[in-house]
Amino acid sequence: MSGLHKNQQKILDYLLEHKDGATVDELAEYLRVTKTAAKEHILKIEHLGYLSYLDSSGSVGRPKRRYLLSQSGMDVFPKQYSWLSNVVLEYLAESTGPDTVVDMMDSLAEKVAKSMRSKFINAKTTAELLKLITEALNELGYRSSLKQSDLRKGAIIEATNCVYHSVAQKHPTLCRFDVKFIENATNGMNVKLESCIAKGGAVCRFCIRKK
Repeated sequence: MSGLHKNQQKILDYLLEHKDGATVDELAEYLRVTKTAAKEHILKIEHLGYLSYLDSSGSVGRPKRRYLLSQSGMDVFPKQYSWLSNVVLEYLAESTGPDTVVDMMDSLAEKVAKSMRSKFINAKTTAELLKLITEALNELGYRSSLKQSDLRKGAIIEATNCVYHSVAQKHPTLCRFDVKFIENATNGMNVKLESCIAKGGAVCRFCIRKK
């Protein structure tokens, strides 16, 4: 929730605990601020997409608006998935064998790349395609940047955030997802992971060439 005023964070916290939402008056009372001040905070986080609302008609006067957390609002709360991912991968590796984990990563990468295909399909040049793929990786949380777009020299995408760092350290097979995602997004180009954060590298560096 970085970048939010403490009262805006409090509103999100309050709505997380009150699934039926809250009115401006209720939030103002909770924050101990004026209705105008509460409305300003609401407008800010509503603009960020963190709120939805429902209008209910009363017997007298205007409909009352109740603010609720949107899905984006839910997503701003920290979620720790690495421990669960670790357990799931260990279970798969132990119960079905590492080959099944490999197949799963490959299939998952193909599915995610396919779901994002509409982002890539209109790219007119390879450089534009690689830029769109880099943006897609950022949407997935990689903090990536396109360092080199010339395939003749070997295009380079670098990521400074390993999404499943703690899990990948124990299960390097997980890194196949990144490679296979880029391979699918580039329609089968050769992708080599030259540096890996999970293996001690400063960045995850993907070198991309035509086959």
